[in-house]
Amino acid sequence: MVAIDQLFRLDGKVALVTGGYGGIGEAVSRGLAQAGAQVAIAGHNGARASALAEALNAEGHRAWSSAFEATSVSETQRTIDSVAAHFGRLDILVNCIGLNREERAEDVTEEIFDFVYSVNLKSAMFQAQAAARHMIQQGTGGKQVHLASVRSSLALRGRGYAAYCAAKGGLMTLCKQLAAEWAPHGITVNSVAPTFIRTEQVGKMLADPAFYAELVARIPLGRIGEPEEIMSAVLFLVSPAASFITGHMLAVDGGLTVTQ
Repeated sequence: MVAIDQLFRLDGKVALVTGGYGGIGEAVSRGLAQAGAQVAIAGHNGARASALAEALNAEGHRAWSSAFEATSVSETQRTIDSVAAHFGRLDILVNCIGLNREERAEDVTEEIFDFVYSVNLKSAMFQAQAAARHMIQQGTGGKQVHLASVRSSLALRGRGYAAYCAAKGGLMTLCKQLAAEWAPHGITVNSVAPTFIRTEQVGKMLADPAFYAELVARIPLGRIGEPEEIMSAVLFLVSPAASFITGHMLAVDGGLTVTQ
């Protein structure tokens, strides 16, 4: 039995956070570091990844960074291999990479659909695969968490979300399948599904008073979420406290999905 004071500790663990310098990603990277993990931060913006790693090191943590293009399978594999080589192992993957490009369903283009799919779903598959190969080889299990969305199971009226909903819905089911396949290796695979979170990425949408009022009216708790609240859910799922949870999508949405 794990001691109560160790249930949420990650001492000795190596975690990779992809997209680990964005609004949610930075909160996750900081949370894992504060829980005792050594943290690798990776994404397409190498300067931002490096700056956060340097800040964490200056605060007494152990962090490292790398730049990669998530839509490239070869770059994804190279980056994850380099993280394992740098730290000597890889125990945790948190995939915070995701985006949307709105197009009304009647106007969806192949180019944009393929891009949204590649960033949100294809990249998750090959991040998961590359990380799992190291976890399987180590023989000590591992934990993966992928950032899904309430749009994994809900549509959004009045917006061009066809590609995004399809990709995030696929991600939810992909995590279930990976959880089933890798359970014999002691690897858990879960997803976290936020609603709108106060980040730069959705800042313009939240700045629209009409949109914001309509959004908050649909959320039973009466507000949007903060990045640290997503970090808390991720920390739980990668901690010893969640050792018997796999294939689950945890909605962090103020009650939105239970009322829609």
